[in-house]
Amino acid sequence: MGKTVVEKSKTKTVVVNKLVHPEMVNDRELKVITTGLLPSLIPVQIKQRKKRVTLTATVEGFMSLREYFSGTVTKQRFLEVVDQLLAIVKDCEKNILNTQNLILHVDSIFIDPISRKIHCIFWPILNSQRPISVAGFFKDLPYRIVFSKEEDHEYISTYLHYFNHTPSFSIHSFEKVIYELMGTLETKLYMEQQSSAREQSFSETTVLGVEDAGETTVLGVEDTEGTTVLSEVYEEPSYPYLIRESTQEKVSVNKPSFRIGKEKRYCDLFISDNTAISRSHADILTKDNRYFIIDNNSTNKTYVDDRAIPVREEVEIFSGTKIKLANEEFIFYL
Repeated sequence: MGKTVVEKSKTKTVVVNKLVHPEMVNDRELKVITTGLLPSLIPVQIKQRKKRVTLTATVEGFMSLREYFSGTVTKQRFLEVVDQLLAIVKDCEKNILNTQNLILHVDSIFIDPISRKIHCIFWPILNSQRPISVAGFFKDLPYRIVFSKEEDHEYISTYLHYFNHTPSFSIHSFEKVIYELMGTLETKLYMEQQSSAREQSFSETTVLGVEDAGETTVLGVEDTEGTTVLSEVYEEPSYPYLIRESTQEKVSVNKPSFRIGKEKRYCDLFISDNTAISRSHADILTKDNRYFIIDNNSTNKTYVDDRAIPVREEVEIFSGTKIKLANEEFIFYL
C-alpha cells in the first residue's frame, strides 16, 4: 500500500492511503467492511480519479492510541489494549481478511474515550507494497510506552521474552501469554473448550478424502482406511496450508516451490478429479517468509481473490487469500 497519511483537524481525523502500482482494491474484503460485519473496523471510502485510487477513513470523537498512551500507563491499561487488538486480528482471520492490511500503528488505531473500545483501519487491497507485520507491531509496542513506576514491571519482561525466545509468532500462543498476564487464562480456556466441544459433535462424523502418495498429495481419490477426522485438520500447522473449498481437504504447502496441477509426476498437489485444471497449473513460492503464486500459462487461468492474475508473474498471497485454479477454489492460510 502507499504511505498512510493522518490528517487532523479540530473536529475529526482523516486517514488517507493512495494506492500505488500494482495495488488494487480487494472487492471481497471491501464488502466485508462496508456491511458492518466487524464493528471494530472503521468504514472506508474509495475515491477514484482516472487511474489514481485513494482510500480514506474518517474518525470523529475518538482518540489515537498514541494519545491514549501519552501519560504513564498501567499494566491493566496496557494489557486491555493488547487483548482488544488481538481480538480484532482474530476477527480478521475468521473473516478471511489479510491481517497484513490491518493498520497497526499508534497514530492509526483509535479508542472511544468513554467505552474504551478500540477501532482499527483495514485497507482492503491486493498486492500491498507496505504489508503490516502483526508480530512486529506487538513486539515494538512496549518501547513506545512509559509504564507506571508504581507497579512491578515483571510482566513487561514476560511479554518481551515471548518475542525474543519464540521462533515463529502465533496469535494463539501469544494470546495465551496475555491471558496469563491478565490472570484470565483459566476462564478463557474454559470458554474455548466449550466451543470446541460443540464443534466436536459435528467434526467426529466428518472425514476428508486426502491420500498421501509419496511426496505428492492426491485430491479427489477415496481412501477408506487412512481417513482424517476434520477435528484433526485445524491443529496449528508447521507449514502454510491450503483448504480445498469443495471438500474441505487440507494440504500443507511444505516446499519452497510447490506445484499444483493434474500431472502426478511433476506436481506436489495432484488434483485428479477436475479436468479444468492444467497439468502444471500454478506454483506457490516461499521467499523470506513471504508467499507468492504464479500461473504457469494454464488454460483456464489462476485467480487471486476473484481476479485473474497475469501469466508467469508472481502475485503475493497472504493468510486468508482466496485462490481459484480454473473453477477449483482454495483458501491459503499461514
